[in-house]
Amino acid sequence: MNLCIDIGNTRSKLAIFDQHGHLVKLLYREKASPKIIEPILEKYSIQHAIVSSVRKKNGKLKRFLKKALKCFIFLSTKTKLPIDIQYATPKTLGRDRIAAVVGSRSILGKKNILVIDAGTCLTYDFINKKGKYLGGSILPGLSMRFQALHQLTSKLPLIQRTALDQLNFIGNSTETSIQTGVQLGIIHETYGFIQHYHQHYPNLQVVLTGGDTPYFETHLKNEIFAVPNLVLIGLNQILNYNVQ
Repeated sequence: MNLCIDIGNTRSKLAIFDQHGHLVKLLYREKASPKIIEPILEKYSIQHAIVSSVRKKNGKLKRFLKKALKCFIFLSTKTKLPIDIQYATPKTLGRDRIAAVVGSRSILGKKNILVIDAGTCLTYDFINKKGKYLGGSILPGLSMRFQALHQLTSKLPLIQRTALDQLNFIGNSTETSIQTGVQLGIIHETYGFIQHYHQHYPNLQVVLTGGDTPYFETHLKNEIFAVPNLVLIGLNQILNYNVQ
């Protein structure tokens, strides 16, 4: 069994994969500590583990896993990858972005792939059919856009998203104007990115992942292939690539 841990800004995801690459168990925790992970290692007979983290302090966790397991990898710029990173500043490249493109290639094979990760931030990442990761774009996600309008102005209220089919294209109040601006704006923006990549890269495959996947999937269903746990799938592929 493999243990893949994705430590984000607000929570940690722990995924157990079997030897065939099937996701056996998915857990969500506020943080990934040795106290939480130790019983998981015993229950599932974990031999190998990989951690991807956006947090700086992971020393205790790394020491514990390195001592407890046959093979432990903390994803970094030194980790061997099954793809070619062409990013100009690899040290600043988010580990979740790397894992997502690796996961997409493992699922779709040697194709031009655009990965859209709809989470706290909205990211676009492109890997070509030769396995070269070229980069992409980083934008504010849905919730961040609502918060920015409220926090960076003196009068605009903090508005929550609503169902798009309940909105008119023209907002007739401050609340609905914000909702149409943020929600319709992000959909049109995503269509624009997809079309731009389609023009430059034939036979493009578009993969969607992240916490806001259900929202985007509903309104882009003819354009995308949704894989909710794409980052974890990619982490498992990277782990297996290093264990071989």
